[in-house]
Amino acid sequence: MAKAPSRQKRRRNRRRDSASVSRGTLVFLLLACTALLAWLFRAELDQMLGAGATRAAPAAAAAAKETSKPARQSATEPRSRAPEAAGRFEFYYLLPDAEVDVPEQPAAARPAAPPPVSVPGAYVVQAGAFPSLAAADKVKVRLAALGVVSEIQTADANGAVFHRVRIGPIENLEELNRLRAQLRQNGIDHQVIPIGE
Repeated sequence: MAKAPSRQKRRRNRRRDSASVSRGTLVFLLLACTALLAWLFRAELDQMLGAGATRAAPAAAAAAKETSKPARQSATEPRSRAPEAAGRFEFYYLLPDAEVDVPEQPAAARPAAPPPVSVPGAYVVQAGAFPSLAAADKVKVRLAALGVVSEIQTADANGAVFHRVRIGPIENLEELNRLRAQLRQNGIDHQVIPIGE
């Protein structure tokens, strides 16, 4: 008859089993932390290199500007500069000289919405005509994202090829005006064309 394992052996086995789970978890956490640190180091390095390149360009431009300045000073340039600040903080002297007065202009008023179509008939809505098929396809995709089914028609006008994005034909005036409002709300310029013209 086989003897049952003693309490001590069972405790050792439990410790060994729990230690193996802990080791696996520990290895995973160690790899995850290493990957995170590598990613952070890479991001910091990219940021430092990018910032260094952008700092070097204005410094080189300022140095070239200083060497190409004429010997006499203009009336707008400040006459006295502190000798210790000549190499540092140049923007204090450059920015006031570069001030530009911008005339106030009223904001451009948006054109009023065109009146709704009220004459019964069949209509086609043209959302644009483009010389490039890719540009027409972009508008078609944008319309599809709004849930509007459209098609691209190719037309020849005075020897130039245009790709027209068209919706319709639409005979229901309520549907047509609802579509026009949706296009206007989403900033898509369009034109309503009666069929039969």
